[in-house]
Amino acid sequence: MKTVIITGSSRGIGEAIARKLNKSYKLVLTYNKSEEKAIKLMEELRQDNPFVIAVKCDVKKKEDINRLFDLAEKNFNNVDILINNAGISYFGLIQDMKYEKWRELIDTNLSSIFLTSKRAIPNMIKNKDGVIINISSIWGEFGSSMEVAYSASKGGINAFTKALSKELIPSNIRVNAIAPGIVDTDMTKNDLTYEDILYLKEDLIQKRFANSEEVANLIEFLISDKGAYITGSIFDINGGFY
Repeated sequence: MKTVIITGSSRGIGEAIARKLNKSYKLVLTYNKSEEKAIKLMEELRQDNPFVIAVKCDVKKKEDINRLFDLAEKNFNNVDILINNAGISYFGLIQDMKYEKWRELIDTNLSSIFLTSKRAIPNMIKNKDGVIINISSIWGEFGSSMEVAYSASKGGINAFTKALSKELIPSNIRVNAIAPGIVDTDMTKNDLTYEDILYLKEDLIQKRFANSEEVANLIEFLISDKGAYITGSIFDINGGFY
């Protein structure tokens, strides 16, 4: 049974990924502030899978990332699959955004992927096997007004994914990203008004946003042997948004 680290897995897409993979993988869940939700999820998942742990981790911090991998390797010997899901958003005009908030967003969404990948890759190279999945966004390709910093971080994830995949091909390590459109999560509800939500749904297939499980379904495929020939790709899940 392979071991998967899922960052930001106490709710939303991360929680859906954990539930989807629970019966087939050893899981390392991470949380930063939502400890109660993470522990509750871990205990629920353990009813079907004893190989689940939850680790507090601020993905912006190198020492937290190193501790995360140390605990994962101590409990499960090896990390085979890394899913970089942790992220935050910011909605507002760029001229109103404080530099400290910019740094927080870029470090959480983009620098964290550098830190986790850097820590995961040496053992993957040693084993000549591994998968890295990065959660991006439709705005990483098209950009979004009022979400300049978020768009920049996700665009960086796309470029990082494509470049790293080329770097790791000789070691049989696959790197892909998933770029959802609008997903029905707490983050979306916090960023959009009720009127915005109704307006946006009009242009989508089935007149609805994606649900987190639909993202998890694609991840389940990509990390499995069924996706063994896929690397360096950015997968859209957006219901025809653009």
